[in-house]
Amino acid sequence: MSNYRKFKLVCLVPDILYSVKYEGESENEFQKLFKNWDDPYWLYKFFSANLADLKRDVWGGITVANAVRNTRVQAKEMKKAILAITDGKNNNFKILSDYFKPLIDGNIRDLEWDKGKGLLHHNWLRIYAIRCSKNTYVVTGGGIKLTSGMSPPHLREQKLKLKQAEEYLRSGDDDQIDLCYLDL
Repeated sequence: MSNYRKFKLVCLVPDILYSVKYEGESENEFQKLFKNWDDPYWLYKFFSANLADLKRDVWGGITVANAVRNTRVQAKEMKKAILAITDGKNNNFKILSDYFKPLIDGNIRDLEWDKGKGLLHHNWLRIYAIRCSKNTYVVTGGGIKLTSGMSPPHLREQKLKLKQAEEYLRSGDDDQIDLCYLDL
């Protein structure tokens, strides 16, 4: 993804949750993430292609089959939790800022890059989003993070998506741009 890709913002929950939808694609990034994370074949291909990272000691020797199974369960719980937060029906998180955390510790700023992790303490699911205000987020993508850094190509792509979305939101080229009123 070296070239800038055109996209628009799609409202998932008014004034709370938005997602990037790339030109020519039928689904927005939020939908795409959870579709892929629920697809056993997609997950099998992903974990097989990243087997060396999956076999690292940190993951306890998990098999590809168990990684697929665990991911599907965690993804369902993650999506349910996020949607419950946006609906005000989550007892653990009152607003999205309680769930999403800065991608880079200590880097709190306007249009902050954030990550939402799966609900288990030790997990690999990540949703990447731009925080526009305390409870307004734009999902730019996500991934399965098997390494400590973001050096694998699929995670470097997510950083590029965050950068492009931030530039877009700063540009004022979208009618929904006022959603980012920066009341951090």
